[in-house]
Amino acid sequence: RPFRARCNNLSDPAPREGAPSRLSWHRSTAGLGRCAGIACGEGVRDAELRGFRMVEGDAKSVVTGRASVHECGASGRAARLGLHLALALLVVSVCQPAAAVPVAGKGRAEKDGGFWQRPIPVNISVSPVVFVPGIGGSVLVDKPSGLRVWIRFYEAAWYFQRFMWGTFNASEGSMDPLPGQRAVEPLLSGYGLDGIRNLDPSVHWPIYDYVSYFDAAIKILEDRGWIAGRTLFGVPWDWRQSMCWPPTIERLRETIVQAQYMSEGRKVSLVTHSMGGLVAKCFMAKYPELFESAVEAWITVSCPHQGAGGKIFMEFLQGYNLGNIVIGYEDAKRLALESPAVYELLPQETFPWKNPPYVSLKHNGTTYTFTTGASCPADRQYSRCFREVNKGHNLTVPDSTLTLAEPFNENVWKLSQETRGAVYQPQLPDSVRYYNVYGVNQPTPHGLEFGVINGWEELETAKYSIVMTDGDGTVPIESSVAHNMKAKASKAVAGEHTHLMMQEETLEFMLQALYDRL
Repeated sequence: RPFRARCNNLSDPAPREGAPSRLSWHRSTAGLGRCAGIACGEGVRDAELRGFRMVEGDAKSVVTGRASVHECGASGRAARLGLHLALALLVVSVCQPAAAVPVAGKGRAEKDGGFWQRPIPVNISVSPVVFVPGIGGSVLVDKPSGLRVWIRFYEAAWYFQRFMWGTFNASEGSMDPLPGQRAVEPLLSGYGLDGIRNLDPSVHWPIYDYVSYFDAAIKILEDRGWIAGRTLFGVPWDWRQSMCWPPTIERLRETIVQAQYMSEGRKVSLVTHSMGGLVAKCFMAKYPELFESAVEAWITVSCPHQGAGGKIFMEFLQGYNLGNIVIGYEDAKRLALESPAVYELLPQETFPWKNPPYVSLKHNGTTYTFTTGASCPADRQYSRCFREVNKGHNLTVPDSTLTLAEPFNENVWKLSQETRGAVYQPQLPDSVRYYNVYGVNQPTPHGLEFGVINGWEELETAKYSIVMTDGDGTVPIESSVAHNMKAKASKAVAGEHTHLMMQEETLEFMLQALYDRL
């Protein structure tokens, strides 16, 4: 007969006076748990449900197995609701697939029989990974406000001049803000990954890849079971400072220690891009014991082991904006003349170059070549060009009338010689697996050839020809393969310096190296 149905509160110790008894909590056939009790009216006894089906149209519920068969009238909505809940629990229980067996390399979504499978992280014991970007590859923010100042594609020059320019403090060995300007620092949120994943979230295709070249590597590891903050970290750094700047090295040390702690003592793998590889060398030189005990593998990508060539020469002569289309050449030069990191990218003087980078010019009918190397006389070293050209160079502080002299900075030059000397012969522990990825088949500036020059100052504006060599467009092969370490495997990839970090060949090589399959 029709009756009133009611769902009792599960926290109630007993039904209210006069209320009918509740159905017992029960286990489904898949053992998923017990469904909620339902008050179904007087005369309905407690029963353990083993299965059920809904008969639509006449509000009839049929309970099979050991359960009672009962009918609910139009007023029995609560009873039907409870049965719907039990049905949902049973369907989930019955339809739950068996645990997938993890297969390495199967983390991405794949098409199988016309159905798109969800990506399933590979649950294997993985070495935690720490990413270290190169020059220009970290988000920098205004310290007090957290405002992103590098990189910005909108109003880029305004922010660049007021936040990125600075003066070198010889006593501290650091680049400080200009008078009246504010300090910047790297973005450290998201376990350091926010500061390297996407340098300017406001931009989209077609220039998204330009500011998000670490994104592909981060995603491919996340798809395969690496977890941000547990087995995946980033170390953004103030890339204007020296590659051996103590705050940067300490941040890398702290991140490695944290990664080990979160992974129950598992050794860490480093993946470094460009100048990030030189930062890792500085860390290894300062903390050799920790590097040996905490690092399992190290992969360098596009690393200028012995410096870059023509592009850095362009920076000191006429300015070079690191390929950033929204930063002017002169603005970039004003940063470079005070930035230790830019000096540290100059070709290594003590390296035995087979084909050294050079600058040539003609004066009074004679061709002069300025280069580097042990056999190069002091008056023909490339540094002489930079000294002569920038003797009268100056900088006006934004929003003021203050003008500062900005010649070739001898204090920065001295620091760069010390830091490059410290990493020239790295002592890689035998226990660390080292891998090197370098770019090829890209025209790479190597030599700058000027015409007739009557005075040094003309080099700031005179036209020149660029002599190309093979490399990744920034770093010549001769530098990118001269790591002076024992590599377990190396990989030449046809690709441009920045985009090399996104290329399929690089990413596959990285995975195989992390899995120790090379």
